Amino acid sequence: MGFILKERLKGLKVAIKGWNLEVFGKPEEKRRELVAEILALDHKSETVGLSQGEVDTRKAKFDDLWRLLKSIDASIFQRSRSKWLKVGDANSSYFHSRMRARKKINGLVTLNTATGWAEGPAQIRAATVDFFRAHFDSPCWERPK
Repeated sequence: MGFILKERLKGLKVAIKGWNLEVFGKPEEKRRELVAEILALDHKSETVGLSQGEVDTRKAKFDDLWRLLKSIDASIFQRSRSKWLKVGDANSSYFHSRMRARKKINGLVTLNTATGWAEGPAQIRAATVDFFRAHFDSPCWERPK
């Protein structure tokens, strides 16, 4: 009985791995493909311009990229959490090294603003301050009753 269960579990593991590859694919390859397609559309927009359909395609690819990056982030977090549960306790150096790695991943490198992309800490900080200054300086309006 135990041998049969063990073999069935092995078969289930193979089936689940195949399903995972079929449904989710290889996220890093998908990410590279999406970035390359977006860059190609950006290059085309700079040289000849984009039709409305291509603009919509670019927006859809950005949405897909955003969802994929969130999925990759969640996957990394889940894997680090499961490793932490297996390897270390709440105050271990392993746990803190995982959190430092996650902090690096969650860092804000670029920010898309109305004037273009802000890169680097100084530009991002200035864009953020400008946004909130404009937001809070805007006139207040009455809510409908």
